[in-house]
Amino acid sequence: MNARPPRSGELGELSGVPLSLATLGAGAFALVGASVLAPLLRGELGLGATGVGAIASVGYFGALLTARFAGGLSDRTAPELVIVFGLCVMAGGTGIAALAPGPVSFYVGIGILGCGYGTVNPATSVLANPAAARRRGLAMSLKQSGVPLGGMAAGAVLPGLGDLVGWRLALAAAGIVCLLVCVFAGASARSSRARGTTGTASVAQVIPAGTVLRLPLGYGYGLMMAGVQVTMFAMLAVFLVEDRGFSAQRAGLGASLLLIGAVLGRPAWGLLSDLYPASRVTVLQVNALLGAGGMIMLPFGPDALLLLALPLIGIGAAGWNGVYIAAVAEARSDSVGGSTGMALTLINVGAVVTPLGVGAVVEHLGGWTWAWLCCATVSLLAVLTLAFARRHLTGPVPGAPTAAVEGVQP
Repeated sequence: MNARPPRSGELGELSGVPLSLATLGAGAFALVGASVLAPLLRGELGLGATGVGAIASVGYFGALLTARFAGGLSDRTAPELVIVFGLCVMAGGTGIAALAPGPVSFYVGIGILGCGYGTVNPATSVLANPAAARRRGLAMSLKQSGVPLGGMAAGAVLPGLGDLVGWRLALAAAGIVCLLVCVFAGASARSSRARGTTGTASVAQVIPAGTVLRLPLGYGYGLMMAGVQVTMFAMLAVFLVEDRGFSAQRAGLGASLLLIGAVLGRPAWGLLSDLYPASRVTVLQVNALLGAGGMIMLPFGPDALLLLALPLIGIGAAGWNGVYIAAVAEARSDSVGGSTGMALTLINVGAVVTPLGVGAVVEHLGGWTWAWLCCATVSLLAVLTLAFARRHLTGPVPGAPTAAVEGVQP
């Protein structure tokens, strides 16, 4: 990796986290927005239930194609510029989908939108990565909170907007949001060049003594937990309506409890892992265990128990992301973009494959109990994977071999 003028960890946190959070929020707003507008667009485009489910799968497949390359590129150049490019791709894909005369061109647009989302994700990990281990978990978790926040905003805003102006203009509005954040990213890139700083990839981060993630086995955790998380988001409302007899409105409130748990859980787990940065792997195991416990409650508990189970699932099964990205960054500190790009590639594989597999189980075995038992089992397998994906460091280790960063302390 070519050495570039480093910037301080403090400055990286101040400028990198807000831009990263806004970028992931805009990406989730557009990607989730296409799914939440499905009730309005499915009739015009002739989409059945499988076609509606394929919207998310096609988007994540697009992200799968670009994440690894974009991660390596973010290590070699300014991550802000990678974000600008990715946001433009997302806006373009959203525009194609909004103008689509039929389902084929619509899915092409969604696939391009996914490619842009896969481009910006590892770049935000490079941009938001601080030098100090005791700030890394919170920084990564805060920026990853943009995903559920963007999803919540899409669910709250776009269906109503679609009723007023039509689904095409509502989807186009999501693309405009991407362009607005693109302006923010472009201004950040110009400011970085004016200061002689081009991102945090060259900051010599400090890796704490203790247990850190062993790669590539550690990638398996992200693959499994991402599959469980997306399956929960995709199937929960249908389960609540079909199995529990909820109205669509009550089911939406149940999904909101899940998202609230995710929004609160991500920074909370990140802060906890920063208090004990050598125990991030253990924190990830606790995340998966809590999620598994909540999923087991879903089919067997009374309706009142859902008030506990749904936030618990959100806190555990959807709150792991920031700590995981921090752990991956520390596992390959000389290539934060490359390692997180590979992790995100496998995360997207899980997001595409697991919902389809769990759906097939439900159809062939009958009953939603099997869905949540499958998800709980996958979560427990993720816990077991981390039991083997550990390596021990006996002292603090500096990361990338670049120039020393003045004023940065572990």
